[in-house]
Amino acid sequence: MRVFRGLLWALAALLATLVAAFAWGRLRPPTPEQKTALATLQVDHKPTQGRNAYPALWLVGFDVPPAQLDAAYAKDRQRIEAWQQSLDASGHAPPMPRPGAGFAPLPQLSTDERKALCGIRDPDCLGKARTHNDALHALIAKHAKLLAHDKALAGFDYAWHDTPRDPLGLMPPYGPAMGLWQTDIALDFVDGHQAQALDGACTQVATLRRLHAHSNTMVGTLVLAARLRGSVLLFAQILSEVPADMPLPASCAVAFAPLAVSDIDLCPGTQSEFAWLASSALPDAGERWYERWRLSGPLTQRLLAPTYAAVCDAAVQKALLADEVVSLKRPPPSFDIFDTIANRGGVALSRQPVVDFGGWLAIQQDTAATLRMGALLIWLRENHGGHPSWPQQLAARPAWMRFGEDRAVSVTPDGHALTMKLRSNARHEWPTSWPLPTSP
Repeated sequence: MRVFRGLLWALAALLATLVAAFAWGRLRPPTPEQKTALATLQVDHKPTQGRNAYPALWLVGFDVPPAQLDAAYAKDRQRIEAWQQSLDASGHAPPMPRPGAGFAPLPQLSTDERKALCGIRDPDCLGKARTHNDALHALIAKHAKLLAHDKALAGFDYAWHDTPRDPLGLMPPYGPAMGLWQTDIALDFVDGHQAQALDGACTQVATLRRLHAHSNTMVGTLVLAARLRGSVLLFAQILSEVPADMPLPASCAVAFAPLAVSDIDLCPGTQSEFAWLASSALPDAGERWYERWRLSGPLTQRLLAPTYAAVCDAAVQKALLADEVVSLKRPPPSFDIFDTIANRGGVALSRQPVVDFGGWLAIQQDTAATLRMGALLIWLRENHGGHPSWPQQLAARPAWMRFGEDRAVSVTPDGHALTMKLRSNARHEWPTSWPLPTSP
């Protein structure tokens, strides 16, 4: 009997120890590193001035008059909020509200039509516009409203996702009009409207650069980055054909102003990824009681926060802006016995590979390098007279137009173009040759 009583006391002591360990694991404060990371991921980067392009991106595929854009988006936002509240209350997924209620959808580009347009990686958009001039004019006319919606982005200052975050939530399509603006500019140029085309090309670069630099979703940032790179490629093609004495419009100075941290900053997008993880992927309470004991959303967020916050580090951003090769490979988050007892599922989740920050940062740097290249081509055009050769002039360029050594920027043997290596491993290759501008 005494032995049995001793075993009961031992079992009770063990249970009390486990409960105490669980309580300490759940209630203890975050480590200093975790606290700093969590604070970093809560900083509000939303611009305080200007107009948000998100409603325009959200409704780009619908025939919404510009004056009704904000009101239409506000109604859609209310419908989404009501849908999420009903989802939370009922525990099942009712039909998801679709955007643009009450407005007619615009005709969408077919696969064949998209192939006919200038693509963002098209190495000879002007040649395509010359060869298929009539067909492309007809295509532009057919989708005039969609093109107008895309051009209207020039009147916006940032692209900030502000609908409720949810794994089932909708995102703007971002690309329904992709290729139309590019093609329209190219048609202007080959039809003899060179000054108009040049201004259009720089306006497109400036618009996409501004929105890309002030976007808070990873999807939006990367899509805008791709469009921005394509717009600079088109500008370079036009610059290589315009007369050397043609003055550049003021829009070009805006488009190719010196780079800023915002051009490479992925912190807002990373915050968005972390916020999605925090609000949706890691619910603090499951439907079953044992899920609440196995997984804690807040504790898992603590474990993962330093990995996400590393993207926002000032030293990392400085290196990115300087076009240095940056690696963000970090060991898996450390944990102890209290984490294991209080958050077993979260510890297991934290050991899994996180998102590919390195690949995304390489895309950001390639985008910044593309802007540098555009600015360099303008500088070479304006300063070629004082140097006997392109290589000599290239060596004299301003410091901010210099690239990382691994990009191996150089003049081609025929002297007609510059070449530049890229860092991101894109599924589809980007052109690496940039035509040099006409010189006096």
